[in-house]
Amino acid sequence: MSGKHSRKRSRTSQLALVAIAVVALLAVAAAGGLYLHGRSQASAEKAAGATGSTTPASGVDSQTTQSSSSGAVSSPGAVSSLGASSSTASTSPFGASASTTTSLHSPTTSTTARRGYLTVAAGGDVLGDRQVGDFIDKKGGAAVFAGVRPYLEKADVAFVNLECPVSTKGTAVKTKKYTFRGRPQLVDGLISAGIDVVSLANNHSLDYGTAALLDTVSRLDKAGVAHAGAGANAKAAQAPAILDTPAGTVAVLAFTDIIPGGFAAGPKTAGVNPASPDRARVLASIKAAAAKADYVIVSFHWGIEYTGNADQDQRKLAHEAIDAGADLVLGHHPHVIQGMELYHNKLVAYSMGDFVFDHYSRVTGEAYILQLSLPPQGAPSFEVVPVYLNESTGVPEPVTGKAADTILARLSKLSASLGLQLTRAGDHAVFSGSP
Repeated sequence: MSGKHSRKRSRTSQLALVAIAVVALLAVAAAGGLYLHGRSQASAEKAAGATGSTTPASGVDSQTTQSSSSGAVSSPGAVSSLGASSSTASTSPFGASASTTTSLHSPTTSTTARRGYLTVAAGGDVLGDRQVGDFIDKKGGAAVFAGVRPYLEKADVAFVNLECPVSTKGTAVKTKKYTFRGRPQLVDGLISAGIDVVSLANNHSLDYGTAALLDTVSRLDKAGVAHAGAGANAKAAQAPAILDTPAGTVAVLAFTDIIPGGFAAGPKTAGVNPASPDRARVLASIKAAAAKADYVIVSFHWGIEYTGNADQDQRKLAHEAIDAGADLVLGHHPHVIQGMELYHNKLVAYSMGDFVFDHYSRVTGEAYILQLSLPPQGAPSFEVVPVYLNESTGVPEPVTGKAADTILARLSKLSASLGLQLTRAGDHAVFSGSP
């Protein structure tokens, strides 16, 4: 193994050195008047920009989603000024790499309160088939994330939506137009990038049947990559992934509102964790996790493909999830960027776009990495790293200059329509939360 996952095994032996380093740093801080803002004071950059919706292109089928009308939207809470803007050099707000251990079981009662700032790095949909699969065959799984690894590996929790089984097993479902089965070597890429947890709650996890899904779960388990949102039965699919981080325990729940026929997990059948039609169960799951974990991250596969504006159903469900105890809501599926919103001091990223995916238009190649610092109380601070997916391979690369301008302008406009004002800082976008 490599990256953050291999470092975890040697973390215990490093604790004494870390403690010494912390003591020394605090001494310097006291002498020089330096104020250390949690683990992520390094995030002094953050910003944005935007435009509207989109055009269909990449050939991914969607099924109907259930919805309801949305309520009023809160405007952002107190925003502290960032002062000087940053240079165009990419800097992670996460500092030293984190030590995160995972459990796939339901959370037990938390014995500690939040211990500090939780850092999260997140991307959208990840595919390991078609042109991305061809790239993996030539370059290997780790090469897929080589360009974006520095923005992921240092977070306490790094997340993506795994939009396909990764397996050599199974047979394509005949009732679907588009079916995906990713190369197993993609798991090497997840490990190398330091990705801690993936969502399997989407409309492609069961594309090659139960055998491929269960093989995917097995491969992730062996690699030490946590997962949520699909499993051997409904109980497994509904269970949160639990991660123990320096900031406290984190429960990650994943649901999909895009549910092909036969994909929902049953009492004795494998499948995904549906967000519809039983919204009460969804919210009860979030409440249960919030009662036992220090932080709760909720992932939703939702929305309308190739549409830049989050619909009323997405917004209503996001607000209800936060009211139930979610600290962060991460969305995916539309294959384009949608705006971000701050609701009751909690961030909703309605769609982060595709993250590793072949595509056929400019707008479907636009994406971003969300680097977030969640405080024990108050609004988060975050940084947006614009990314464009290679037009031949679907592999992500951070962008600068005009390419960054286009992506950030689009995100800024879409977020402003939801009441969230982003600030431009070099080639990134930032938002500063509670001081």
